[in-house]
Amino acid sequence: MSIKVLVIITVLFIFPLTSYGADCTTSECHTEFKKMKNVHFPAGDDCTRCHDKIGEHKFKMVEQRELCFDCHDENRKRKYVHEAVTSLECSSCHNSHGGNYKYYLLSERIDTMCFECHDQAPMTKKVVHQPLAEGDCTGCHKPHSSDHPVLLISKKEEFCVKCHEDMAFLLKKSKKLKVHSIVVEGCENCHNPHSTDYKYMLTAAPGDICGSCHEEIGEKAKSAKFKHLALGKEKKCLTCHEAHCSDFESNLIKKQTELCIDCHNKWIKGTDGKEFNIYKMVKDNPFKHQPIEGGECQGCHDPHGSNSYKILNAPYPPRFYSEFKVENYELCFQCHDSALAEIKVTSKATNFRDGTQNLHYLHVNMKKGRTCRVCHEAHASTSKKLIRETTPFGKWSLPIGFKKSPSGGSCLSGCHKLESYSKDKK
Repeated sequence: MSIKVLVIITVLFIFPLTSYGADCTTSECHTEFKKMKNVHFPAGDDCTRCHDKIGEHKFKMVEQRELCFDCHDENRKRKYVHEAVTSLECSSCHNSHGGNYKYYLLSERIDTMCFECHDQAPMTKKVVHQPLAEGDCTGCHKPHSSDHPVLLISKKEEFCVKCHEDMAFLLKKSKKLKVHSIVVEGCENCHNPHSTDYKYMLTAAPGDICGSCHEEIGEKAKSAKFKHLALGKEKKCLTCHEAHCSDFESNLIKKQTELCIDCHNKWIKGTDGKEFNIYKMVKDNPFKHQPIEGGECQGCHDPHGSNSYKILNAPYPPRFYSEFKVENYELCFQCHDSALAEIKVTSKATNFRDGTQNLHYLHVNMKKGRTCRVCHEAHASTSKKLIRETTPFGKWSLPIGFKKSPSGGSCLSGCHKLESYSKDKK
């Protein structure tokens, strides 16, 4: 072999023939590419896909504003497109040659790049949504484009339940289910998807957040003279209501009477010193007030607060004696005809009469009238018409001593001697 041929072979072996599109990662100029964990395929294959040669080892970007979309055009074909894409700023998130992170991203944590444009302060409150806490904004948002607002990965009504499967199950489990209307409108009405200062990612404190929609109830709960103690608990409204859905009216967590008993199954000392338990009273006595029989404690009580004592939903005298006025007994006259206490002589307004003398009128309709609760239990009793066995009078339990007869009855109470009456008296 001639020396000339040997020299040519040696040169070709050391400096092989290449096109201008050869792999620049083998050059001495771009050795940093070799250190990258992931190399963008043009950088490791054919640099002239993106660069034009303008001289010896001199290149410039191809004269094309939408260079990336020659290969990645699908990233801008949906209804909503990320501004970084529309402004052709792909390099604000990606290294065009490669890098050590997936998708040639500039940072291992995606949120680091997002915060270059998006304000970080609202995302750093006390309680942070788990995807954001891990720096993975793409757990919820498409980074380039989406068919859904704010680049969400799916429809708003399907989005949250992709992770919160328990909510999906609850919303589908029963045809009788009462779904909170705000749930249908969207979770973000109550929950902040990024960060918040409140538990469960709520946008405000429990109670306050409910009042933003239920304004009248919220105002009543704050301003009422007599407040329901349940609203003073940590969970506020959620003490009694399910936030998302329920099998019971008003999104209660259980049947109304059962719910009330959860708190009211305890012994309380009355003004006469005797202890009573409302749950046991209702459970053990055969005759129940009609609202309780119907499972409606709110027939008499306002669960959110009231200006009437015992959080009654309408005025009722709190004392043993009270001047009779119809408006003072609005609570009772929601169901009972006020005529039973307004008419002195009657044969129809009430059966508690001696002939035509109205004995309700006799006891109640005066300056110092006896209130209904003197003779009647409000919840349940051993006797029809909820007649009491005793009634609290200061520190003393007054006996009622009522006995029923075919046409009337008799009382031997702590108020007077034995008195009998008959509605059939002539």
